Amino acid sequence: MLNIENIEDKSNRYQIIWDLGRRCSYACSYCPPHRNNKWSTFIDYEKLCDTVDKVAQYALLYDQFRKVPAMKKLSFTGGEPTVHPDFFKFLRYVKTTYPFFSRGLTTNGWFSNSVLDKVMSLTTGGTLSYHCESTDKQKKQVISNAIVLREKYKINVMFHKDYFWECVDVCETMEKNGVDYVPRIIGDDHPDDKKSIELGYTQVYEEDQMKWFRDYWKQKGQNVAESGNTQKGLGRPCCGGRCFKADGKDSYFLPDTNFQGWSCMVNWYFLFINSEADRVWTHQTCGVNLDGKVAPLGKISEFDDILDKLGDSLYTRRVPMITCPKTFCGCGMCITKSKDNVKEMFDRHTVDELDFEKVSQKKSNWFTDETTKRVLMELDDNQY
Repeated sequence: MLNIENIEDKSNRYQIIWDLGRRCSYACSYCPPHRNNKWSTFIDYEKLCDTVDKVAQYALLYDQFRKVPAMKKLSFTGGEPTVHPDFFKFLRYVKTTYPFFSRGLTTNGWFSNSVLDKVMSLTTGGTLSYHCESTDKQKKQVISNAIVLREKYKINVMFHKDYFWECVDVCETMEKNGVDYVPRIIGDDHPDDKKSIELGYTQVYEEDQMKWFRDYWKQKGQNVAESGNTQKGLGRPCCGGRCFKADGKDSYFLPDTNFQGWSCMVNWYFLFINSEADRVWTHQTCGVNLDGKVAPLGKISEFDDILDKLGDSLYTRRVPMITCPKTFCGCGMCITKSKDNVKEMFDRHTVDELDFEKVSQKKSNWFTDETTKRVLMELDDNQY
């Protein structure tokens, strides 16, 4: 049970998470088909450039109404972004045209030295991931790349239950080599653990394995859940390693992430672009739009409409305040939200002339919400 009433962001960072497509060089058993495949079409370079032009306008529009302009970060994900044939060409365009954007990358880390050089020169930081189901050669390459990139990148060690102690060894290797790492429980895809376990996307851990997780986070000074043998039996860290204020106390881990009914400022801190789906959401796992529904803000191909709607609310000095309809918060738990009193925090971060209007709480239904998963599943049904 959640025993806090306020969370406040400390980073003042506006992060655009951009899924370039599901095409991936891996095929992990616990990664669902709406997150990876081997056949998705690559998005044209010109279309990517046009999209980032619109995204920059959107980010700068919000900046006009902040007390302090946000640090702006583009975080590219997939699938595996580095397999896109124009990815690094696109990064050069972003670096040249929008130098105020930092350029993050979420990658499985399996790439050659020539790609490693491009990652070092064209990105400003990000996250690698270690996956036990890959080959020994692949895993050695990932560890090597993580060590080379340690000044700018951390690594998520994906703790497969059947390779658990291998993962522990990897964490120890990262520790010895000065690499920032996060031991990650596999799970999150579905609020019903039973269904997700059946599909293979949530893993059930042994008691000694859960004890290892709990001991690890307790040693970091974090409160954890004490019962259960899945992700819900532990809690979760901030995906990006952000430190936030939980009732005034520095934290980056929560034992529970049920914020249903809370006022949430997620739209001030995140934007999610999914090129393959031709959609824009406030956030990749949250997906709640400015009407309070779990649905996109609109289509990438109709981005001008998204810009117009945001501009209308900002320039009238009365913006929507999302009321969370969900019982589980994944990535996004770290940003400013309040159970009963968000106004004080809202006023600290936005210009004095701006006010908000709470959006009435909507009902969220995993099976009918217009999420990334649902849009891509329908796309697959129509294409294949």
